[in-house]
Amino acid sequence: MKKSIQFFIVSMLLSPFASAQVKDFVIEPPIKNNLYIYKTFGVFGGKEYSANSVYLITQKGVVLFDVPWEKVQYQSLMDTIKKRHNLPVVAVFATHSHDDRAGDLSFFNNKGIKTYATTKTNEFLKKDGKATSTEIIKTGKPYKIGGEEFVVDFLGEGHTADNVVVWFPKYKVLDGGCLVKSTSATDLGNIKEANVEQWPKTMNKLKTKYSKATLIIPGHDEWKGGGHVEHTLELLNKK
Repeated sequence: MKKSIQFFIVSMLLSPFASAQVKDFVIEPPIKNNLYIYKTFGVFGGKEYSANSVYLITQKGVVLFDVPWEKVQYQSLMDTIKKRHNLPVVAVFATHSHDDRAGDLSFFNNKGIKTYATTKTNEFLKKDGKATSTEIIKTGKPYKIGGEEFVVDFLGEGHTADNVVVWFPKYKVLDGGCLVKSTSATDLGNIKEANVEQWPKTMNKLKTKYSKATLIIPGHDEWKGGGHVEHTLELLNKK
């Protein structure tokens, strides 16, 4: 009996259910026709944060911009998207190399789903011993997939050296990724790989180039409303 109890305890400790569980992903109501924000959750510095990611519905399938923070949610997100829209995920674009963005691209590569990242992001992924993308992002050039269009743009270093943004011209929405901080953010978050000197210049470039954006989505926390770019600059000025 004693051995059985010990085995049970060890089994529980090794079980994924014994570890701290983060909340499941949440798909927000569509922000613009075929454009959706989905939120996933992860822990940084002992605190749980939400990460804002985007997916686009096209006639050829669904395009993911960044992946869930936790790898255990990759398949369930794909299953939920398939059930909700009756379309498969056909491509994944990573906005930089961190776990809440590129994550583990091998999951999608192994399923034959095209994955996209910049050369710089792939360099960082390779350096960290992670899978690289099957395709290289051509920044600044329009991608047209199934009647939808978007542009992946590199404006300069900031949160990381490889952070890109995604512009959806038809909807006038900019996915700012972790380059843009939410108005609810009290600090710059993870700046281990940040270029805080270049970041303000990059933000001002974003502000000018995408002045017609009706919504700029920050990488984390509350995404609704405006003022995220200005708040990011305020946080940078305090640094």
